[in-house]
Amino acid sequence: MKGFKIFLICLVFGGVYFYNTNWFQASFMSDRFHQDIFSAPFDVTRKGEVLSIPLKYKFRTCYSLALAVPDKNLYYDTSVGPGTLRYRFVSKGQIIAEGLTFPPARRHFARYREVTLINILVFDLPFPGAGNDLSLELTVETPMTFLNEYSGKINCSIRPNYSAKAGRCYDEELKIAY
Repeated sequence: MKGFKIFLICLVFGGVYFYNTNWFQASFMSDRFHQDIFSAPFDVTRKGEVLSIPLKYKFRTCYSLALAVPDKNLYYDTSVGPGTLRYRFVSKGQIIAEGLTFPPARRHFARYREVTLINILVFDLPFPGAGNDLSLELTVETPMTFLNEYSGKINCSIRPNYSAKAGRCYDEELKIAY
């Protein structure tokens, strides 16, 4: 009987651990797991445009910074041009990482309902060396002029980027080094 209780306790703790894994959450609770943790308007067609994002998250996984453009046909039709954003991760008043996002590339486009998502950066949360006050500051360095017709309609969104099928992030090549 004592062995059965130990087995049952191990089974319960194992089940709780398995339930809390990224793989389980992404596979069986995909709608909840892949929700945006941030979404706000951001005009990437104007040089110098600035956005500050407080990073509050639920899951310990990789997240992607994407531009959400309200046109599903952009995924198919538009030629991609240059464009970069300067990013700064700030915690406790200190810059803990900074650099330039990757330029838009068609292979990093995704379509979701009537929106085209352009992934330009991937990072992990919790961010190494950051406190609870982590924020991401974005500044348009090189305007994305190929999106001029969508000026004022573009959103910046951050959401989990983990793929349960692959067991890793979708866009590993966009991940920043720490």
